[in-house]
Amino acid sequence: MRFLRLLVPITFFIICVVFLVMLTPKFGLHTFKDDFNNSIKPNWLPKTPEKWKLTRDGKKIFYQLKEPGGPVEGISRPSEYSLVGNLVYNDFTMECKVRCDAHENLRYRDAVFIFGFQDDKHFYYVHLSNISDDLHNAIMLVNGEYRKKLNEENPEPTLTDRDFHKVKIKRKSSTGNTEVYFDGKMIMQMQDKTFISGKVGIGSFDDTASFDDFKVIGKLVDDKSEKEEQN
Repeated sequence: MRFLRLLVPITFFIICVVFLVMLTPKFGLHTFKDDFNNSIKPNWLPKTPEKWKLTRDGKKIFYQLKEPGGPVEGISRPSEYSLVGNLVYNDFTMECKVRCDAHENLRYRDAVFIFGFQDDKHFYYVHLSNISDDLHNAIMLVNGEYRKKLNEENPEPTLTDRDFHKVKIKRKSSTGNTEVYFDGKMIMQMQDKTFISGKVGIGSFDDTASFDDFKVIGKLVDDKSEKEEQN
């Protein structure tokens, strides 16, 4: 009988501990999201701040790259981006609505999603465009030299209009597996572990683009310790 009296508080204690562990970011997942409805969260770190702004279109407010990036020196890579500047992820799921704002008839009009960012010459990016080839609609690696395509697929063109489209990117660092979904359909996949962690962001290779309802859920890591491990 005494055992039964003790069982209830012990069980309650265990449940509370488990619940607290699940809610603690150190043991669980971290979520960063921005719907851009009233302001831009201070986490955003644009490469060129004056090229980015909040834009209203009717009832919608979104984060817009209003001017294309300028020429980049050295290796070819996206010219303009905005990073979630103070958060470093390894495993993550990123979701966002994207619209390319360049004219529909412009060939190679694009938007990009960045992950595994170490610095301006070392990162991954997903390149979405109205043309598919070895450089467009591809998962690319920038590693201090000419960019390299990592996926084998040659998907159908994506950003062919001036509408917003849903993009999801899923990354598992232990295997390097990365999946890209466009409007609910998986269109690209690759495996690579060159960078096991890094910052994430949005941008364009050389066009203008708009982004809305950004969200990333993933495991945060210590920036210094991860870089030491990668080196």
